[in-house]
This record gives sequence, C-alpha cells and structure tokens, in this order.
Amino acid sequence: MGLYGIARKTFVSDDFHFAQFEFQLDSYREYLKITNLTIEKNLKTYVEKYKELGEYVDYYFDSAESFVKVECLQLYYSSIIISLYSFLEQSMLRLCMISEGSQTIKISDIAGKGIFQFKTYLEKVVKIDFKPINDEWNEIRKYNHLRNLFVHASNSVLDKSESKKRINSIREIKDLRISEKDNYFIIDFQNDYVITNFIKTINKFLIKLYYVDFEKFPETYCS
Repeated sequence: MGLYGIARKTFVSDDFHFAQFEFQLDSYREYLKITNLTIEKNLKTYVEKYKELGEYVDYYFDSAESFVKVECLQLYYSSIIISLYSFLEQSMLRLCMISEGSQTIKISDIAGKGIFQFKTYLEKVVKIDFKPINDEWNEIRKYNHLRNLFVHASNSVLDKSESKKRINSIREIKDLRISEKDNYFIIDFQNDYVITNFIKTINKFLIKLYYVDFEKFPETYCS
C-alpha cells in the first residue's frame, strides 16, 4: 500500500517507497524558492549600487537589470533543468532496477540510453500501459531536447542547423522566449514556469508509473 494509493506489485520493495521521490521533488520546489529570492536580492543590490551613479544611472541601470534577470536567471534555471532531468533519469532507473529482480530480461538487454531505455523496459518488459502517461511523456521529451541544449551546446544558443525536431520541441515549451538572430536562436527564461511545470510533469509521471490507482488521486497531489 502506497502513501495515498496502491503501488504496483512490481515496485513493492522493503528498500523503497514513493515518499523518497516526493521528498526530492519537495527539495527542488524549495530550492527554486530560494533561487528566486536570491535573484530578487541581487537585483535590489544592483539597483541600489547603480543609484549611486546619479546622472549616469539611466545609462547603467538597464544593463544591471538585464544581467540579473536574464543572465543570472539563465544560469540558475538551466542548472535546475539539468538537475531535474537527472533526478527523473535516476528515478526511472530505480523503478527498473526494483522490477528487474522478478524479470528474466535485464535492463542491459534493452537498446537505447537513459530515459528512453528505461521507458522501453517499463513498457515492454514490466508491461506498464503508457497510454494514460502519454501526455506527461510527450512533455518530458520536449524537456529532453532543452536539457541536451544546456548540456551539449552553448547554454542558451540553438544553432539553426539543429534538427527541426529539436527546434520545434523546444518551441513548444510554454513561457520560453526564443529570439532569432543570424544563424541561431537564443533561448531565454521569462519566469519560473518552465521549472515549475517540469516539476509537476515529473511528479505526475512518476505517480502514474508507481501507483495502480493513480486516477483516484486528487489533482492537488499531482501538482
């Protein structure tokens, strides 16, 4: 029996409970709050500093505000996206490893890497029906492209030579600002919605994976 529902038999283990996932996601929510407060504090500090410039304040203020709200925001938020994606990957692996003990087919027998390998294992070997989870999975695939951009490319610069699939997937993420310049796109966060939405998506995805009776869960628990 899970905290709010019935765990799938394949995931029942003395060494694991879904509450461990919940704790980690709550930690991300708290970290995001702290990050936002830090950015606001830095912004106020820069504003006060540049006020001392007197008649030159108008010349410098926009640059300071831009640095804090755009550059720092980009740095903090991109790192959270990368960390959240890693958490999702490790969570899926954890569920696969628990299930592996009762299966003849091992994780290493499945082609692919990361979340795609684990998804195939859970769907084809563990026999979890992914139809009710497709909305969350499709959203996760978009974040996979965004995460790969932050890890493998120049943080917020997306070259136009990238595949149309990657470009279009990133475009579909709500509240990301995409500016076109020369031969590339610049990706900017406008607010923390991209982060909160990813946390919510991961939470709902893991709930639907872990629990048999997830449809009975209140919406507030899946946020």
